[in-house]
Amino acid sequence: MTTTFPVLGKLGRFACLLTTACLLLTAPGCSRKQEAVQEVQKFDYPAPRYPKYLVNIEGRDLLPSARLAVRQSTGRAPLGKMQSGQEVYVLINRGQDMKVWEAIKQAWAERGVTAKTFGYWDVMGLTKEEYEARTNSGWVRGNEAWKEIGNFDEIYKPFFPESIQKEFGNPVGEIAVWSYLIPYLDKHPEIKYFYGGTGGGSLWQQNLGKHGDKFMGNFMYTGAVELLSKGAEFPTDLWNLVDEKIIRPIPFVSEVKLTDPEGTHLEWTVTPEQATKWFEEAGSSNHLYVYPNPLYSSMKEGGLIRAHANHTGIYPTMTVRLSKHGAVEKIEGGGRVGELFSMLVNLPKFQTAEFPKAPSPGYWFLRQDGFATNPKFVRNIPSYVAGEPWYANITERNRAGIQHMAFSYPSTDAEDLAYAKKNGYPVDYHHTSHMHMYFPTVQWKLRDTGEWVTIAEKGDVKAFGDAEIRALASKYGDPELIFRYEWIPEIPGINAPGEYEEYASNPWKWIMEQWESIENGKYQHYLEDYPTQRVQTQ
Repeated sequence: MTTTFPVLGKLGRFACLLTTACLLLTAPGCSRKQEAVQEVQKFDYPAPRYPKYLVNIEGRDLLPSARLAVRQSTGRAPLGKMQSGQEVYVLINRGQDMKVWEAIKQAWAERGVTAKTFGYWDVMGLTKEEYEARTNSGWVRGNEAWKEIGNFDEIYKPFFPESIQKEFGNPVGEIAVWSYLIPYLDKHPEIKYFYGGTGGGSLWQQNLGKHGDKFMGNFMYTGAVELLSKGAEFPTDLWNLVDEKIIRPIPFVSEVKLTDPEGTHLEWTVTPEQATKWFEEAGSSNHLYVYPNPLYSSMKEGGLIRAHANHTGIYPTMTVRLSKHGAVEKIEGGGRVGELFSMLVNLPKFQTAEFPKAPSPGYWFLRQDGFATNPKFVRNIPSYVAGEPWYANITERNRAGIQHMAFSYPSTDAEDLAYAKKNGYPVDYHHTSHMHMYFPTVQWKLRDTGEWVTIAEKGDVKAFGDAEIRALASKYGDPELIFRYEWIPEIPGINAPGEYEEYASNPWKWIMEQWESIENGKYQHYLEDYPTQRVQTQ
């Protein structure tokens, strides 16, 4: 594990982080001298970039990328699990680019795998036309991030007034489709292997009961951007080693710090027993838990999360303040996202919850959520503009170094589950109101040596610099290219000129202006393509 010492030799960089947070929180003691330090160093973050090869991709040959995708046996979409002679099904939703599907189908066929599709409409007993008519009102675009609160996990929708429920529309989300899938699979024994959904792979398997072993993984190649972004090019064994290296020290961790230049600042202490529990539930590939469950750790003096994106889209920057137990105390900003989340948090039913194992009353706590480890994925801005059947911003959370967080009562304890069932509370896998962090710094203190190890610094996954990992990467080509981030967001006041607070008031406007320059060939931060590094026969 690559180690760094968070003070010696890096004082200026950490001063930048602390001073940025200080300015954003307007905490006592922030001096003009500190403001000057922040002004000088506020661009000390990875420079923005967007891959030029993903501009104007209409008509691109998709088959070379599809051939790589069907060889990848780890990550969110491990299509490489399928072997010659097998038949596999893919559950598709409306909005699936069928040219992408045909490329993947052909690539599988070249490996002796027969691939077929079945749709959400089939599972629900509808024609495709009936399904599309039903779900038209649920179509979401990147400037409708507020729809996530009711649609990511539809179990929360009934807690809103009927008028707001109607505004959410009527999509059929990935969580909602599970109840339809079980009887459908009962009637279709020919489906022995299938892929579906864009996330939550372990939850798909868990919630399909007796059919769980038929679920092979997610299928996130819904459009050309996902397939051509080089995400499928990241070698399987290398990816596995990266994930393994990151989680290996967890049993020995006693403290955790997580910061981000938009203002997030969280700290935990962890006992040996808590660290063991954390390690046992360390997440899945490209969705690692790099901080402990707040119910099984102790937060230092509460905490703060500040972000402007969720799985559906972009919203004005929102601040969520947490108690020392990780419970949501206050929500500030966020536009309609903040308004709707506040409605849920302030409902008496949620405020008066008294779970047996809870450290304090209430329901809304920070929960563990995913940290990504594949450097090749790219924000799918065309999905923002055209819209998606459920959420339009799912792809960016898959890029290495991006941390997403969410909220609920994060317990699977038997007593808590029994209490929830008796009193009508959503628990276990249920959660909502995601927040994405683009430049997190994550540090762990080791109990036995007192040493601090850096898991990510300003969004950079430090394991990519590990000697063993780079030696393995060299088997496939130049490690510098293999670990190259293909997309880095441009955020004024953090890694680009401008004032962050001005950006924070309307990030959607800034992103759309950037996208216009990207499409028109005028962007100043294009990233050029490079030849495929991964061995085709892997």
